[in-house]
Amino acid sequence: MKKIIFTFLIIFLVSCGYIPSSHMAGKVLGENVFLRINISKQDPQNSVFITDILREAMLNKLGRNITSENNADSIIIVTMKDLKYTPMIYDKNGYVVNYKAELFLEFRLRYQNGKEELVNTKGSYYFDINPNSIISDKARFEAIKNASSQAFDEFVSIIAIRGYK
Repeated sequence: MKKIIFTFLIIFLVSCGYIPSSHMAGKVLGENVFLRINISKQDPQNSVFITDILREAMLNKLGRNITSENNADSIIIVTMKDLKYTPMIYDKNGYVVNYKAELFLEFRLRYQNGKEELVNTKGSYYFDINPNSIISDKARFEAIKNASSQAFDEFVSIIAIRGYK
């Protein structure tokens, strides 16, 4: 039974022309990508977290090679525009127990043909904290990691759409 369902799923995906968005984004970006993340002077620690997460996402989600600027098919310059934490849920005593982290990133793309493009994305992540406490480093890192990943996925989707055109 599992083989029949698996076979049907494969035939369905192949016959409907499904192409992964990472493949289409790869066609737009090329094989070799130069990735520079601008460190925010106002928030350098969070910028470093975002740098690591975006480099990992570029390698794992898109499978592109991160290379020097001279050897790149495309250049991506990422700037953190804003990171904010908004209280979402309060307990019966009025203490915040849930926050929403929102991360706004700007991706500046430069293709081999010299064309430039600006893509703004947003990622968000909800997380709990203990009542009457501050946001721990672990919770903050987890929020930044997930919001960065979501913002990067939005970027990949936008680039993939350009690959279909």
